[in-house]
Amino acid sequence: VNLAKRLASKVKRNRQKVSLEPMNAFERKIIHTALQGDKNVITNSEGDEPFRHVVISYKK
Repeated sequence: VNLAKRLASKVKRNRQKVSLEPMNAFERKIIHTALQGDKNVITNSEGDEPFRHVVISYKK
């Protein structure tokens, strides 16, 4: 959760998307859930297993 919030603030500052390292479905869900209430960023999962990762982007 701390990682998600730290990276979300970086995305808000730079307005550039950030890709996280590949992680399992449970860890990705934690990132998505931690940031779902943030109105300035959106999260997406990209890639194929086992290299699926989360991308945090600035919401326009």
